[in-house]
This record gives sequence, C-alpha cells and structure tokens, in this order.
Amino acid sequence: MKNIILILMVLLLVGCSNESQKSVALGDKMLQPTPYSQAFKQVGKKPMLLEFGSTTCASCIQMGKILYKIKEDHPQAEVYFIDIYADKEVMQNFKIQMIPTQVYVSDKGFEIDRHIGVIEYEDLILKLKAEKIL
Repeated sequence: MKNIILILMVLLLVGCSNESQKSVALGDKMLQPTPYSQAFKQVGKKPMLLEFGSTTCASCIQMGKILYKIKEDHPQAEVYFIDIYADKEVMQNFKIQMIPTQVYVSDKGFEIDRHIGVIEYEDLILKLKAEKIL
C-alpha cells in the first residue's frame, strides 16, 4: 500500500512539473487597472479585450500577470484590466457575475464573446488573434 501511494505521489509531481514547463514564464508584474472611462474612449475604434477583475482576487491577479505579458509582447494590443470595485456601475452594465471575466468587444463597440475564469497565455494569444485584437 505504501508503495502505491509513493508511486502516485511521484507521478503527480512529475505531471505537475511537466505542466509548469509548458506555460509561459510570468513575472510578478500585473497589468494595472484602467478606469473604464478611459478604456471607453477606445470602444468602437478597434477590437479590444476588457478584463473585469479585482486586484485582491488570486485568479484575477494571475490574469493580470498574463495580460501584462500580452502587453509586453504586443504593446499595440487594446487590452484593459477593469477593477470591478473601482467601476461597480460598469460591472452591472456588462452583467459581470463572476471574476475574472474577459469580454471581447468588436471595432463597432459590440460584445462578440466572453470567457469566465483564467485563460492561459497561449490560448489567449490565439483568441486575441481570432478576434483581430492582435
């Protein structure tokens, strides 16, 4: 029985270490919140991503780090982190029920898609390209 538990623990650790090698190395910096009023000035000009979250939510902080890396690699990307506690009215207007939530907005100013939860860097890059944000 002890051998089986030991083998399972080793497999779990190996699986975890391989997974972490696949992901993009993220630093400690996260994309700083932008007041929605400032991001709103860009709505309807270019496709964009609005990330709704909080600077006190662990998953939102993880998304903030991913978004920081996106902006670092693609400075032209219209990607904004909106702090729901600073912009409560916007949260209601966008019907945000859980955080983090990513809302993709077209160049016409319409919501074209949304995702709730953390999305990995590589998957987010593909989505941003598909929505012509990158």
